Amino acid sequence: MHKIIERTFRDIKAIKIQGATNVALAVAQALKKTAKDSAARTRTDFMKEIADAGHYLLSARLTEPMADNAAEFILFQLNKNKTADVKELIKVAGDAADYFLDLMDKNNQKITAFGEKLVKFGDKIFTHCHASTVIKILLAAKRSKKRFEVFQTETRPLYQGHKTAIELLKYGIKDTLVADSAAPYLISKVSGPKFEIDKVIIGCDAISRDGACVNKVGSFGLALSAFLNKVPVYVAAQALKINEDAKNLRAIKIEERSAREVWDRAPKDLRIYNPAFDRVPAELITDYICEFGILTPDKLISKIKENYRWLW
Repeated sequence: MHKIIERTFRDIKAIKIQGATNVALAVAQALKKTAKDSAARTRTDFMKEIADAGHYLLSARLTEPMADNAAEFILFQLNKNKTADVKELIKVAGDAADYFLDLMDKNNQKITAFGEKLVKFGDKIFTHCHASTVIKILLAAKRSKKRFEVFQTETRPLYQGHKTAIELLKYGIKDTLVADSAAPYLISKVSGPKFEIDKVIIGCDAISRDGACVNKVGSFGLALSAFLNKVPVYVAAQALKINEDAKNLRAIKIEERSAREVWDRAPKDLRIYNPAFDRVPAELITDYICEFGILTPDKLISKIKENYRWLW
């Protein structure tokens, strides 16, 4: 297997490459490089090489449908060219990867523009984990001279929230970090006038066909607290994160990571459950901020079916 496939797999597995968008980018780029350097002599061998590489990369993390869709798009384009020889297929794979990468980039620009309009002067915004799409929205709002502040979690056990804090402060965005366990209380009205969160904006790693999403563990508690306290919850994500095989949120597998991430030297008989993600039902989500605009969960699914027919 190509060295770039092995390296990309290790980096995704170890979360050196993190975030659904970045994982999808890495998978598309690795498959493009593999195709370009392929020594396959027959169409059958080439197709198997790309398919095997894609399956191997996707096995690094269970909950990454955007990366799955990147690989699926490349294979879809290859399968359309049923009479092409290896040389032609290499070009098809490269063109397909480039198209998908360009689509992701254009989608990000649209999402940033739509999301920036949601940020109002004086807003107090709560976010969770490290979502590059959310950070781009907040940065765009900052550049539009809007005054607002952000509250965010530290995001245990790997503390991805620290990365968010560093980036927001670098951009001059006022930011307050809180322990994960404090977040639902601070979002609620019970916490008093000091916080008064106006909206929650999070990213997501996967979207199911019922409009629900999967995001970093802790998202459910934030969304539930916001819902109960009439604080709008926005999910900023490309519609390409749809898991077309998941009819509902329960159908999306939740990755369970090593207990050592939680407690490296835990007592011998202690059981530790360390899910990487949790599920947010569609009824807790106010709107998605996506490449098609700001849409309710049900309207998002309709737009996906209309615009990404190759996924179905």
